[in-house]
Amino acid sequence: MKKQLLIIAIILFSLQANADDKKIEYRSSNLNIAMYEYEHVNSLKLSLNIMKDKGQKAKVKLMDVNGSILHEEVIGRKSTAVNVRFDLSSAPAGKYYVELTSGDRIITREVNRSQQSLSY
Repeated sequence: MKKQLLIIAIILFSLQANADDKKIEYRSSNLNIAMYEYEHVNSLKLSLNIMKDKGQKAKVKLMDVNGSILHEEVIGRKSTAVNVRFDLSSAPAGKYYVELTSGDRIITREVNRSQQSLSY
């Protein structure tokens, strides 16, 4: 009986060890983007508040519906909070996309520009 309990204990211990080996470590990220119109409502000027991890580069792009890059900006490793602004008042009405990339994380937001307003 003692041998059987010992064998069961060894088997359970080895199963636990294998389960621990297969755990994936997930590192949380502070990558985040907030959007609003600056100056006043219906100004057609988009402001982005970007939060990211220190030590990671990030890239923010403004693209049209066809994927053409209208503006691209790299955010350095030392920054953790950055404000980026886009003036869409001279851009034609339509859909635009803001893409924020840092490491293997990508955040994409859609911006709709009508004749007199932005929605996101």
